[in-house]
Amino acid sequence: MNEQQAEAIDRIEVGRRVSGPARIAFKEADSEATAERLARAGAERVADPVTTPWNDRNLRMRDSEGMQLTLFATPG
Repeated sequence: MNEQQAEAIDRIEVGRRVSGPARIAFKEADSEATAERLARAGAERVADPVTTPWNDRNLRMRDSEGMQLTLFATPG
């Protein structure tokens, strides 16, 4: 991923540039339920859920060591 693409994804998911040098994305059946489980385990929610222009439901989380995670669900 190049810097422009990383910035675009950050703006869609969070509203501003927040990613570090790496971000991991996981496809989930229910991204919001997975985010809740991660939050109970100590992860921090970086932004509220968003529906992307490509119609995925994305949430950005940060683990206890600072790694940012995108959880996304594809409808249908």
